[in-house]
Amino acid sequence: MPCSSRGFGLVDVIVGIALLLVLFLALFGVLRASLMLSALAKAKASAVELAGSQMEYLRGLSYDSLGTVGGIPNGAVPQTAATTIDGVEYAVRTLILYVDDPADGEGAQDSNGITTDYKLGKVAVSYTMNGIDKSMELISNFTPPSIESSTGGGTLSIHIVDAANENVGGALVHIVNEEVSPSVDFTTFTDTSGFATIGGAATSSEYQLYVSRDGYSSAQTYARTGENVNPSPGYLTVTKDQVTGATFFIDVLSTLAIASFSPAVTVLFNDSFADSSGLASQTDTQVAGGSLILAGEALYGTARSTLITPNYLSGWGILSANIETPPGTSALIRIADADGAPLPDSALSGNSAGFSSFPVALDGISAYGYPSLAISAELTSNSTTTSPSVLDWSVSHTDGPAPLPDMPFTLTGAKIIGTDGGDAPIYKTIVNGNTGANAVKTETLEWDLYSLSLGTLNLIENCPAFPYSLAPASAESASIMAGALTANTLPLIVENSASTTLASARVVLKKSGFSASLTTSACGLAFFNGLSAGNYNATVSKSGYATTTFTGINVSGHAAPTTLTLP
Repeated sequence: MPCSSRGFGLVDVIVGIALLLVLFLALFGVLRASLMLSALAKAKASAVELAGSQMEYLRGLSYDSLGTVGGIPNGAVPQTAATTIDGVEYAVRTLILYVDDPADGEGAQDSNGITTDYKLGKVAVSYTMNGIDKSMELISNFTPPSIESSTGGGTLSIHIVDAANENVGGALVHIVNEEVSPSVDFTTFTDTSGFATIGGAATSSEYQLYVSRDGYSSAQTYARTGENVNPSPGYLTVTKDQVTGATFFIDVLSTLAIASFSPAVTVLFNDSFADSSGLASQTDTQVAGGSLILAGEALYGTARSTLITPNYLSGWGILSANIETPPGTSALIRIADADGAPLPDSALSGNSAGFSSFPVALDGISAYGYPSLAISAELTSNSTTTSPSVLDWSVSHTDGPAPLPDMPFTLTGAKIIGTDGGDAPIYKTIVNGNTGANAVKTETLEWDLYSLSLGTLNLIENCPAFPYSLAPASAESASIMAGALTANTLPLIVENSASTTLASARVVLKKSGFSASLTTSACGLAFFNGLSAGNYNATVSKSGYATTTFTGINVSGHAAPTTLTLP
């Protein structure tokens, strides 16, 4: 009987290789995890060995010599040390402190008046494995060989609280005193009750303290200098067998974002037809002799200006044109949108028919609906020898407020750290900043009241008004308008009958031949710059309020703020 055999096909080989690859990857993952666990266990064992060796070293010292270099108590043990084992870097920190045993009373209630009952030693070993920080600690008490005795110094009791007088645990307390021998330079941390108590400190009036915590403000003592005659707080004084207490305030940091703007300006797009560079399109028209006229023997022609696209459009103003229409001719001017189509009458009344008398108010055109406009002309004549002429045309628009880059400023907090020889305050926080290329700068600050100054720049508006009140862990923002003032300016403040300022109200300021539109700021201000002297009318509108026109607003020089109240 014939025997047939079948070999492995290509698909079988590929499937077999894939299965083997999956198996090998699984085994590799297990092996890798095993190696990582082994490395972690080995690193931890080394850390335990380092901590144990350091603790045994401390136990081998006499009680009187048990202390750290620059610490309280002072001794020969380094506060920090570093070593490397099998490529892993270990940091060893040793802390030795006196402890006031509650068994005989604490602090002022201590029955024998001695608050340095015994010493506590702590060894902390920290290292990093696979990008993860690891640490372990050993703690031991060390008792004196006989009855407790005074160290000849006193005790520092440092209390750290936040702005609400709540205890702050885990705060770093750095103590420095270079006037005692040996000198003191060591760091400890507050407990859960916000206290760091250091006994056995040598008597001195030169204890410098620096308090901090990640993400918090800082506090410190200050030196008496020729500038700071009365520091607050000054260096601490430790007296023999006495407790020197001090309270420091720190809290979560806050942010203040400062945005800078220049005031709005009225800009004029104008074409006097010296050439055709201001025209985007022409049909049977030409520019000749400083005018736009019909070309050749044409009886009908059109032209449209280049697109007017302001960068920071607040409102459209006035359409003006000078035209000449000999008998048998006509010239009609219209406003077109970005595509060249005439605006409907719902956006600009009379636009479909065209305009032949000027000026024409454009303040009813929505700046949001029509961010770009063009001027178009329609010229007609019943004779090839006669043509109407457009001598010039223009459109005004109000632009801004616009971002003001690189505005320098100075923020000054209300907290003081002392006074000078003339009893003038010395402020803790003074920040000299700049809003930069983006016209916004965010400062990280501690809770306080901050005033702002601009140097030589004219401050037009600060919204909200300073001083800025920063609460702990808050994020606030401020808008600053600053810049050069023209000869005539008018600040208008819009509010309701309850004297509450109204943001986003539309203000149209007009007089003969002039119209400018602004939207009020978050603080209700519309600031008009670049005005000519005279009497103006202001029409104010806002959803939920009756549109109201205020007449007879006199502008002469830098007018005082005028309040407009909407019913």
